[in-house]
Amino acid sequence: VSAVDTVASHRAFFIDASRPVPMHLLLHPRRRPDACGAMLENAEFLLDWRTHGAVALTGRRTNYNDRYNDLVSELPWILGQEEEQVVVMHSNQRVTAAVLQSPEAQALMGPIAKQLLGRPYLHAAMLELLFEPSELLAQRHQEVLEAALLGRRKLIAVHFRAGDQSPQRWSDPRRHGLGDLDAFLACAQGLEQRYRWKDGDVAWYLAADTAEVRSSLVVNELIKRGKLAFLPGDKDGGIIHLDRSPLPIAVMGLTDTWAQWLTIASADAVILSASNFGVTAAEAGRVPLAYLGANGCLESDLTAI
Repeated sequence: VSAVDTVASHRAFFIDASRPVPMHLLLHPRRRPDACGAMLENAEFLLDWRTHGAVALTGRRTNYNDRYNDLVSELPWILGQEEEQVVVMHSNQRVTAAVLQSPEAQALMGPIAKQLLGRPYLHAAMLELLFEPSELLAQRHQEVLEAALLGRRKLIAVHFRAGDQSPQRWSDPRRHGLGDLDAFLACAQGLEQRYRWKDGDVAWYLAADTAEVRSSLVVNELIKRGKLAFLPGDKDGGIIHLDRSPLPIAVMGLTDTWAQWLTIASADAVILSASNFGVTAAEAGRVPLAYLGANGCLESDLTAI
């Protein structure tokens, strides 16, 4: 949201995220194609969003975490009336469409606003412009992806978000009951059959927010068959919530969480839950086949914003 707000309001754009660790440990600005072999400190970037100095300590601070309606209602002020030179915005809301559809953005951006609204995979393009993984994250992603593929050609990533099954790690409402997991796995099986993929060619990767999924009889049978894999290593150390987990827990699982996100983005197909984590990963990776695991395995369109 902040990147789109910035473009619409004709401001410079920076990112300063220190929790749970400084962002540069996991994500760097995207280097220009002709600078990809250069050391990071000597490279030229498509857009250098890093802050230098104490810019985050000045100006107006706003916090819109979990406040979608407030953010949308204040767009006229943010885009057209805010007089502070520096605005520090905290937000976990996805309001790209609301920004681009607003009269203020359309007046400031002209036809570009409508062009962006109609662009498939707009968020994927924005993420590719802004970020590339650090060496640490890229290496862990490669390890997780290799483990997920189990030596097979294709990957179906299943993202299962229970929500309320890890109360010692965060507080969140229920998204799906553990009994719904079988429907997610049946959806993956149906996808294979629909596209006539050979069973031996396809591996499944299960990214879940609770270790309780390992008690599923179906999951254990799939593991025995060499069909399904989890995050390699610690059984639940990588289960965190980026926004809600206490700092010591978040630090412990941060790299693995991002590696799982990138692994979902690298899949050939995804089975999604009621969570933006899996949806944004699949969208960022332009995953061509996406289905909702609950409520009948409905196909989902990831090209729209």
